[in-house]
Amino acid sequence: MIDAFISVLKISLKSIFANKMRAALTSLGIIIGVAAVIVVLAVGTGTKKDLAARFSNMGTNIIFLRQPWDLDESISSPKDVTMDDVRAIRELSSVSAAAPYIQTSFSVKYKNTSVSLSALATDTDIFKAYDWSVEKGRAFNDKEIDTYAQVMVLGATSAQTIFGDVDPLGKTVVLDNIPFIVVGVTKKTGSSGFGFNIDEGALIPYTTGKVKLNAGWSKTDRRALDRVVIRAADFNQIENAKVDIANAVRNVHRIHPLGKDDFQLDDMASFVEQAKSTGTMMSLFLGIIGAVSLIVGGIGVMNIMLVSVTERTREIGIRMAIGATGWNIRMQFLVESLTLSCMGGLMGIILGIVSTWILVKYMPSLSAQLSMSAILISAGFSAATGIFFGYYPAYKASKLTPIDALRYE
Repeated sequence: MIDAFISVLKISLKSIFANKMRAALTSLGIIIGVAAVIVVLAVGTGTKKDLAARFSNMGTNIIFLRQPWDLDESISSPKDVTMDDVRAIRELSSVSAAAPYIQTSFSVKYKNTSVSLSALATDTDIFKAYDWSVEKGRAFNDKEIDTYAQVMVLGATSAQTIFGDVDPLGKTVVLDNIPFIVVGVTKKTGSSGFGFNIDEGALIPYTTGKVKLNAGWSKTDRRALDRVVIRAADFNQIENAKVDIANAVRNVHRIHPLGKDDFQLDDMASFVEQAKSTGTMMSLFLGIIGAVSLIVGGIGVMNIMLVSVTERTREIGIRMAIGATGWNIRMQFLVESLTLSCMGGLMGIILGIVSTWILVKYMPSLSAQLSMSAILISAGFSAATGIFFGYYPAYKASKLTPIDALRYE
């Protein structure tokens, strides 16, 4: 049995290499399809893990207070989230920190350097909430917040980008034509805060951001915050903390006991699950795109195998005349199709691995992570493509009669 298979494999390889250009063009669809599957699954896997890691690094006891994006229309006079809510939340024993959060972006200039920077308008509780720390200098203080001081704490990467090897402390930078003094630089954390990366950003007093830079989504209420970042005192009591926060905010907003909330609370556990779910769906979607490429390649294999059967009809007739059975003929063309697909699959795997490596090296912002499962899935798909799309041509060849085959011109 093994000897027969090896003999058929030799015949298949001889036939493939007899038409090198045709075989290469036929395999091209498989190569691209397999490479696409590997790359998209690597990007999907890397993105999913990166999203989950970013949210997890923020701490599982983080809670966000915000106004709902799809506010119930039955609420007649919804109130924005403001510092009144923050002050009420800070009085709760189930909460260890509550910080105002207004995210914006500015063009930061220093001498001849101009950098686009994400900035967070907040107060000192943000360090407790996200467990950030200042490595050089200091954070802005309550007096500076109360007096709308034009001070700034830079992220570690931002400081390096703007100042290079120069000590940034005490230096003046310009945000939208307003001078700010750098009073501190944060310790590099590598973690993000709900879409904000402190390493690549900056912190300013929320009062300064609101009054002098007009930061925030609400242009009608200058007290409005984008959201409040809250750290629960005990991560095992998240739900209890959410109940306490909801009651405190309802009191501030003077919501009737039977009235609907005009705010929303999100905890990190839900964001982590949502991130994983989003990553899984993205991997599935991208995998389908790669699978479509494989199907297109498989159709090319079927087409060329049908051409091969037509071209070798007399060969089939001679083999049948000297004793080859329909099963022998079917196996010959099936093995040839499988060999062609597997060769393309192997080259596709190599191309996919190299492409992923290039993406990781030259596009560091793009998360990609190779996995053995993606490589095995791609190899399995290429083999399955050869069998599935090669079966009909092989079956057609096996059904030829010796007399008709020998008469074929």
